[in-house]
Amino acid sequence: MAQEWESELLTRFQLATFLEAVRLYDEGVASAEDIDIAMRAGAGLPMGPFAWADKTGLDVVLGQLQELARAGNPNFAPPGSLADKVARGQVGNKSKRGYLSH
Repeated sequence: MAQEWESELLTRFQLATFLEAVRLYDEGVASAEDIDIAMRAGAGLPMGPFAWADKTGLDVVLGQLQELARAGNPNFAPPGSLADKVARGQVGNKSKRGYLSH
């Protein structure tokens, strides 16, 4: 059975990976789809960061980032594009709209 700290570590790594993916996306470096392909093929992740966030729920991811930022981790401040998507009801798989086409 996983220790509580292992779950926290995994969540923080997933969020950090997602944040960098959003930065690349927002800067126009690559599409969300291309970033996910690169992370699956190049980093060996079973799911790209955008697919993970859309599946988890962008509203849930936003809440996790806000909580970490409030706890004194400014590196986890949510990106504007994420907050905008959630405000528009684009929360991922459950709304059939997120960073990826569903």
